[in-house]
Amino acid sequence: MKSIYSMATNKSNKSHMHLINSDENILQVLEQSNRYLESNKDLSSRIRSLLSVFHSLEDLMPQTVEKFWSGHMFPIVEANSELENSIMLCKLGFYKHAFIALRSVLELGLLSVYWDIDGRSHVDIQKWLHSFENTQRKKTMYTKLKTNQNFRKFDDKHEIFNELDNIFKQLSDFVHTKGRSHSNMDLGNSTCNRFNEKSLLKWSELVIKVAKSVIILHILEYPVALQYTPIEQKFGINGPAGTFLEPYQVERIRQFFDKDIVETLQDISDNDLEAKSLAQWVSEQPDISEVEFQAQIEEFEKRHETLKE
Repeated sequence: MKSIYSMATNKSNKSHMHLINSDENILQVLEQSNRYLESNKDLSSRIRSLLSVFHSLEDLMPQTVEKFWSGHMFPIVEANSELENSIMLCKLGFYKHAFIALRSVLELGLLSVYWDIDGRSHVDIQKWLHSFENTQRKKTMYTKLKTNQNFRKFDDKHEIFNELDNIFKQLSDFVHTKGRSHSNMDLGNSTCNRFNEKSLLKWSELVIKVAKSVIILHILEYPVALQYTPIEQKFGINGPAGTFLEPYQVERIRQFFDKDIVETLQDISDNDLEAKSLAQWVSEQPDISEVEFQAQIEEFEKRHETLKE
C-alpha cells in the first residue's frame, strides 16, 4: 500500500518540491473559503468593513514637515500588510499562521501609537526602525500610553489594557503552540490543508477584536478622528497630508463599534482641546469652488501624464 506521502507527491505539484500539501490542494481550500464567505454575507460584510476602517488609520497619521519620510508610519503600514496576510492565510487554510499574523497586527498597532505618544515618532522610532533596538515589551508600552489622559479615561470605563492582554495571550498561544488545541493538527490541517469552519470562525472572532483594539488605540492618540473635518469639501484633492478623516470614514468607524464604545470615544474627542482646535481650523476654511476643483483635477492629470512619458 502506498503511503500518504507517496500518494501526495505523485500528484501534480507546481512547486516540484515533493510537498505533501500540494498547490492544487491549497487552491481548493481557497475556493471553499470563498464560497463559505459568499454564503455568509454578514461575516464577509464585517470583514470588508473592518478592512475599510483599518486602512483609514494611515490617513489619520500626522504628516508634518518633520515627520514626512521619517518612517514614523512604518508600524501601521506594516500592520495593514499583516492584516491582509492574515486574511489570505485563513482563506488558504493556514489557520495557525493566520493567528500568528494577527498577533503581529496587534503588536504593530500598539507600537504605532507608542512611538508617537509624545508627538516625536519621527525621532523616537529611528533606532527601532533601523533594527538597532529591540521591540518594546507591551508592559513598557502600556506604561507610556497611560501617561496620556485619553488612554486613562477610556481604560477606566472599558479596561482596554486588560482586553489587549487577553487578546495577546490568545494569539501567543498559537505562536508558542500551547498544546494540541493551538496546533495545525487541531485546526484541521496537520498534513494537508482542509477547509475548517470552526477554525475560520475562531479566526474571524479574533480578527475583529484585534482590529477594534488597534483602531481604538489610534482614536485615543489622534482624537480628531471623530471630529467633523470635510477635507475634500474645503481643499479638493489638495488637502493636508494625514491628520484628518473624511466624514464618510468617521461614519464607518461609528458603525463598526458598539454604541457604548462610540459614546466614550466621542466624549474623549469632544473634550480634547487639540482635536477641537484642528476641527475648527478646517471648518473656518472656505469651501473650494467647482472651478478650483476642476483645475486641481486637470493639473493632477497633467502631472500624471508627464510621469508616464
